[in-house]
Amino acid sequence: ARVDDMLIIRGVNVFPSQVEEAILSVGGIEPHYLIIVDREGTLDTLEVLVEVSADSFTDEIRQLEYLQEKLQDKIEDILGLSVKVRLVEPKSIPRSEGKAKRVVDKRKEKMF
Repeated sequence: ARVDDMLIIRGVNVFPSQVEEAILSVGGIEPHYLIIVDREGTLDTLEVLVEVSADSFTDEIRQLEYLQEKLQDKIEDILGLSVKVRLVEPKSIPRSEGKAKRVVDKRKEKMF
């Protein structure tokens, strides 16, 4: 993991590669994800948007909820932080040429 990708959330070091590891360990999801860091009051929040695969997307809602919970547990296990996981439809996370943008840190916009 490159150090420049590291985020510090509530005093914990978080690497996007750890999130990716969790995603890859749970089936039915694409390794396309976006980590959104925000701040509510004084608390940092971590939300992970993850694309479901086209096959999973046609599953019942119940199945998708199960997938979401499973992934959320897995990420929380690896990071030791509470996380909100949101499953999004296939191809809805922007692809960029070359290095994918994996992190949106909205905290910086709130400094001023």
